Amino acid sequence: MRIIVCIKQVPEVADIRFDSESKTIIREGVPSIVNPFDRRALAEAIRVREKFGGEVVVVTMGPAQARDALVECLGAGADRALHLLDRAFAGSDTLATARALALALANQNYDLILCGKYSVDAETGQVGPELAEILDIPHVTGATKLDISEERRVAIVERETDDGFETIEVDLPVLLTAAERLVRPIKVREPQLEAGRAKPVEVVSAVDLSSDLSIFGFEGSPTWVTEIRSLARTREVELIEGATADEKASRLIERLTLRGALTGGGASREQGIAPETPADFHSDREVWAVAELSEGRLRPVSLELLGKGIEIARKLGAQLAAFVAGPDAANHIKTLAEHGADKIYIADDERLVNYTTALYTALLAGAVQTYNPVVVLLPSTSNGRDLAPRLAARLAVGLTADCIDLDVNEREELVQFKPAFGGNIVALILSRTLPQMATVKPGMLRPARPNPLRTASTIRLAVPAIKDHRARLIGVRKEVAAEVADLEEAETIACVGTGIGGPENLPLIESLARALNARIGATRRVVDQGWLSRHYQIGLTGKIVAPRLYIGVGVRGALNHTIGIQQSGTIVAINNDPNAEIFNTADLGIVDDWREVVPALTAKLQT
Repeated sequence: MRIIVCIKQVPEVADIRFDSESKTIIREGVPSIVNPFDRRALAEAIRVREKFGGEVVVVTMGPAQARDALVECLGAGADRALHLLDRAFAGSDTLATARALALALANQNYDLILCGKYSVDAETGQVGPELAEILDIPHVTGATKLDISEERRVAIVERETDDGFETIEVDLPVLLTAAERLVRPIKVREPQLEAGRAKPVEVVSAVDLSSDLSIFGFEGSPTWVTEIRSLARTREVELIEGATADEKASRLIERLTLRGALTGGGASREQGIAPETPADFHSDREVWAVAELSEGRLRPVSLELLGKGIEIARKLGAQLAAFVAGPDAANHIKTLAEHGADKIYIADDERLVNYTTALYTALLAGAVQTYNPVVVLLPSTSNGRDLAPRLAARLAVGLTADCIDLDVNEREELVQFKPAFGGNIVALILSRTLPQMATVKPGMLRPARPNPLRTASTIRLAVPAIKDHRARLIGVRKEVAAEVADLEEAETIACVGTGIGGPENLPLIESLARALNARIGATRRVVDQGWLSRHYQIGLTGKIVAPRLYIGVGVRGALNHTIGIQQSGTIVAINNDPNAEIFNTADLGIVDDWREVVPALTAKLQT
């Protein structure tokens, strides 16, 4: 069995700094590492090879220094490496990268391709699905478990979703992206590195892949970065003083009561303006917002996309259309119209009861090619991040993932605000191709207030009879408790950071949450260490929340996390480190031992 592992060398994100004057990323002195998710992909590839035999081939596209990453992977156990090295590759976006990788792998006779779930620098998860589309093989994103039947040439893959897990039976060859829990990465020591240096690394240039160099690099990329800005934001924190933890807890409750944060009077997420009642307006341009259903209900992000879509459509002089697919899709016509849709494209077919990549890609691609929208917005959910890159590659258009905002410039181009480097910066991205496509983080945009006088025209779409049945959904397991499922809608959140010491201390936070009638949230580090499941994670790579009250206990305050809580009405930080970054984001803070403050706060809330 031949297994390909696509890796990327990335800077150590924690060490990245942004120069606000020059508006540049400071990389000097920042070490480079193998993307952590790619290290998991490599470990899984080696596990599969040890079971079935064959070879593991690691491949990367990058500058000369990326050879160090390949050597590390060879030291970990890969057999040989391909290094796509050429100035012609410089400036490649995800589609241009996938195109180059596809050409390099075309003759490798692979059985399995493994990539990381996403890269931690640009935080995109697009290259894997785009590569699979160009190679015309099935893919499964967010793999957490893999079993292979070599005799039947099939793999059984468990995939994580926003609501739990799916089990997919898929024919080989297949491309998988590795999630955190798939396997532990392999630690490489110096003797292994020395062995890795002795293994073959084949250098591949652009002319080795194609005589047309315009398909690579900046010239071959449909998207590009026009500007970089800092995402850092601060609030004026009021530190709660007191001689004892008990005094501080009492004074905190007083301040929260005055702010209305405990009684429902505090600030919470606002809604946008109500959409106007449609006039006799017609345009040959359309902005599409792709709605997503979960168990027959609209996910809140669907209405958030429409809220931003109203602004974009106005600036472009376009109609706003919603796209919705599922057996009960027609049940949502009224809601979508009230929230801004002038037109609704509906596919209501029993075959759409569960999301599958092949069918949804064929359906949406066919609709886009028929009706030619100028903008297509999708939710950055587990399914949206699976579908959008496959769709973009099929349409050969640009895509920006995980946007936190959108705008239209004076040239009527969609400006896509994409965070990167753990939230340290936001890149403003444009696209050369139509439709301009983006996925948007749930919780970052505001839905419009519904206008009950609005109606919308409807266009029913025929569901294509696809022949691609190489991936088959065979099981769905819901594992998200109600308190996690509605975390994004919670009025009060108690968030756990690694500063609490360990999972054995979670009961104290859970007691506080019960006293507040709050939901539990977690930072990325807590989730990475397995104290709570990924579904509790708050931040850019988790859930964006906007509660009336957020209390962070032992939360360090990395930008990746704090960007996810900035729409909160009142932010409270409890931390024994006075220099913790969370105090730059908090409204109220207590510097003290959380083990004393939290029980005191819980007791007073219960009285």
